Amino acid sequence: MDYFKNQHDNELEVFRKQISELKMENEDLVQNLYKVNEKLCDSEKLKGHFISNITNEIVNPFASVLALAENIKRLKNDEIETAHRMADLIYEEAFHLDFQLKNIFAAALIEAGSEEPKVGEVNIEVLGNYILNYFRSQLEKRKITLSVKYVNLENPDNTILFLSDREKLEMIVKNLVSNSIKYSPNDADINLEFVWEKGNLSVEVSDHGKGIRPNNREIIFDRFKQLDEKINSINTGHGLGLSIVQAYAELLGGKVSLNDNFDGGILIMVSIPESVNTEDWDDLEDFLLDNKERF
Repeated sequence: MDYFKNQHDNELEVFRKQISELKMENEDLVQNLYKVNEKLCDSEKLKGHFISNITNEIVNPFASVLALAENIKRLKNDEIETAHRMADLIYEEAFHLDFQLKNIFAAALIEAGSEEPKVGEVNIEVLGNYILNYFRSQLEKRKITLSVKYVNLENPDNTILFLSDREKLEMIVKNLVSNSIKYSPNDADINLEFVWEKGNLSVEVSDHGKGIRPNNREIIFDRFKQLDEKINSINTGHGLGLSIVQAYAELLGGKVSLNDNFDGGILIMVSIPESVNTEDWDDLEDFLLDNKERF
């Protein structure tokens, strides 16, 4: 009788422990659910702010362009200088709008998971010259000097020819340079350096702006957050740039690192390995170009 009683007591004790463990697990699950719910609420708030910001950045420049164009139509023949100034303003608004729309579309494709590398040969010197010309107006207006340097550590006399996705590499460099221009003071210097070594390309952009505090260095890579959340002007931006830099770098098999510049400001380096397989994309392009013959 004692044997059965002891066995029964032991089984009860096991059940009690199991029930206690289940209660603890349940409490942990409830706590995790609360945390997930809080994150979802925060995410919805952030996305709401993000959409409001995007809307302002599209509507405001369009309104400015329309107003300026209307004023130009009303100018007299002897007001050509005023027309030139207004045309400059229209160009500035249109340039910024075009750049931001490309970022918005890129972020949407990244969020949808539908971005894939389209690999081809990239002449890095041609890319650097294109970046210089692309930002020439903004650089001249702010009297900022953008210095571009090419370092081929394997063949110093040779141009760097890099196998990668040119469009995504271009967007990476554009966003890095655009951020540096935005946060640099007038008459500042920005350095853009391409370094090629052992199948790896490093894109380094350094400036002498206000820098980024250590506790903010994770926020700046979030698509739905930005350090300055004001929506007063198109020039505030919506925080997409560095998130796209990071997403594209990872898509190309690379990584992003951020450090303080020794002379003040910030140094951002994107390291990308050379892609090896271009055949699939080349075959697809050939198929699209030659489809009449194939059918």
